[in-house]
Amino acid sequence: MITFIVCSISPQRAMALYNNIYDTIGDTQYRFMPFDNQTLNYGIAHVYNLCAQQAKTEYLCFLHEDVAFRCKNWGETIINKLKEPDCGIIGFTGSPVKFQAISSVHPSAKWMVNHYIQRTKEGKELFMNSFTSNAKYAPCITIDGMCMFVRRQVWQECPFDERLLPGFHGYDLDFSLQVARHYQNYICGAVTIEHFSIGSFSTEWVATTIRLHNEKWNPYLPLYIHSLSRKEVVQDEHDAFYRFIKKALRTNYPYRETYKLIKQYWRMTSFRKHSLTLLLKLIGTRFLHLNI
Repeated sequence: MITFIVCSISPQRAMALYNNIYDTIGDTQYRFMPFDNQTLNYGIAHVYNLCAQQAKTEYLCFLHEDVAFRCKNWGETIINKLKEPDCGIIGFTGSPVKFQAISSVHPSAKWMVNHYIQRTKEGKELFMNSFTSNAKYAPCITIDGMCMFVRRQVWQECPFDERLLPGFHGYDLDFSLQVARHYQNYICGAVTIEHFSIGSFSTEWVATTIRLHNEKWNPYLPLYIHSLSRKEVVQDEHDAFYRFIKKALRTNYPYRETYKLIKQYWRMTSFRKHSLTLLLKLIGTRFLHLNI
């Protein structure tokens, strides 16, 4: 049996998700556990741990309420994979690498592994698919939090970090890294899910991601599925950090702290690649208030 755990702020969306699971999961037994967080405003790590503790089923699914499953009879497919002793988290988008450079679940477009439908603001459906063969699963390190299946035993060994993550960001990166140190995470290509909203990056997200790296994960990174050459690692570390700084520049993250990130990037790259570009972007966004 699977318990679906949802940190909910919309009863209508939660009910739509419940109906979708009922219509698509097949014969697999399940329990739906939405946590009404509209007024309590608990951090998502706390909500997930609280609900997982109450759930007594062997399998758990932590998922957003803005998703829907777009295939039939998928429950047994997921459970059969979760039964494998080395299986950690099963998700639908992530990365097979996590560099030491500060970055999100997806360090760069080069290292994305996807199998899901993304609904755009205009209502279009984009099939984000990295699977080029009949493979059902792809090994990964990081897993995006829109949907994460896991055995309850694995969650018990690697609970969400409520102390370091009191808000609504970074929980998926941290959880998947914790699990990846002991088990194999996977992106699922055998089940299709749709995501109705596009993620955004806020000042809080930037600060949380930096804190996760500096206070917890730097000693354990990088982590890879496949070995990479030294040249490839250096190049991709630079690219991942550059991508993160560009996201930080699109938020209201403080000027001085952003400048520290840029100086760190300059030291990393010996003031070569993109150095002037980042400085100009900092001036443009913080002083000229340009949308660049």
